[in-house]
Amino acid sequence: MIEALAKKMHEKEKKLNDWFLKKSEKVILPITISVDIRNAGYKISVVDTNVFPAGFNNLCNNFSKIAAENLSRYLETVRPKAKKVLLVPEAFTRNLNYFENIKALENLLKLAGYTVAVGFLGEPLPKDPQETKLPSGEILKLEQMRKNGNRVRVHSMEPDLLILNNDCSDGIPEVIQKIDQPVYPTPELGWHSRRKKHHFLIYCQLIEEIAKMLGTDCWRFCPITSAEHDVNMNMEADIERVAKRIEKVLGKIAEKYKKYEIIEKPYCFIKSSAGTFGLGMTHVESPEEFLHLNRKARQKLTSSKGKEIPSEFIIQEGIPTIDSFEKAPIEPVLYFIGGESVGGFFRIHEQKDNRTSLNAPGARFECLCFHKITEVKPGELTLHCKDHEDFFTIAKWLGKIATLAAGMEQQIVQSA
Repeated sequence: MIEALAKKMHEKEKKLNDWFLKKSEKVILPITISVDIRNAGYKISVVDTNVFPAGFNNLCNNFSKIAAENLSRYLETVRPKAKKVLLVPEAFTRNLNYFENIKALENLLKLAGYTVAVGFLGEPLPKDPQETKLPSGEILKLEQMRKNGNRVRVHSMEPDLLILNNDCSDGIPEVIQKIDQPVYPTPELGWHSRRKKHHFLIYCQLIEEIAKMLGTDCWRFCPITSAEHDVNMNMEADIERVAKRIEKVLGKIAEKYKKYEIIEKPYCFIKSSAGTFGLGMTHVESPEEFLHLNRKARQKLTSSKGKEIPSEFIIQEGIPTIDSFEKAPIEPVLYFIGGESVGGFFRIHEQKDNRTSLNAPGARFECLCFHKITEVKPGELTLHCKDHEDFFTIAKWLGKIATLAAGMEQQIVQSA
């Protein structure tokens, strides 16, 4: 199936590009995006879209030049006179692996020709600026962010613009509220206001248009997704309501399986509609399984990075991954800057099976560079298509569409 769909995409390349340009004409595409993709062989789809992705340090060095060029192109378009950039990381952590991601972003911005500082949102630093040595051996300099009227500054500069790598789960930090400097991506796309149900509604509507062009079923590229709101996981009536929604979603999946003669047991994920880091999520194969979740499993569903307890959930078709690395299940994670692909990696998890989420503690990463893929030993990497480039042709297009969907989400949030 991958080869046939990729062939159609190549044949319709001009039409697809014209469609994307027209659709994105009045949309501000987020500067950064990462997408998690699952390939089952009979379908391939985005299953999560992150507007404030970590993990830039996992990208291949070969992509650095491309990423820097895309950063420069994007910023020159939106802020042509900007020279000084403040990078704003998460405040919740001093995790050195996360800071490797920030250092990678800093290096990309410098390669793009900008003067860069890294701000700090947490408790006052013991020393300003403060230098931290990272596992890679590089030094990350953190500078306390301060607000002076409607301007943000740090010790070394007053920036022309801010780049946010903070998902604002607990709301927009006060120091960047009502400031004159522009912030990219907009903090309004943080998890305090963004909802996965809106994202997948828009994504699947766009996919439907693409599928018509390609003469295929949009289900091939889009997970069946539904939602329930005002859910209290301690209330039996609410749990029964979610179980009924699960039953409907599983029924729709079963209809598709029957239509395409797919021998697979339907299952679905229950995910918090606002959240990241793989939190607030579980999967089931029947409504009865959900009804009989134990206390620990229910608590897992209500876990989140922010302070707010999730009360809205999406019920989404589970897509098993058919691909593997060293016999462990994998899923590709692709990165985009301004809607253009800048590389990615495979998320691998030896302790998980091909039906579960791999975005969990214990996951590791392998680079997606084409030269790396061709260098792996026979049997190490299994991608179920004859030409690996066909796989990435589809994956890149799905990521572009997810980026467009996120940009359209921004319009909805700003008009609310």
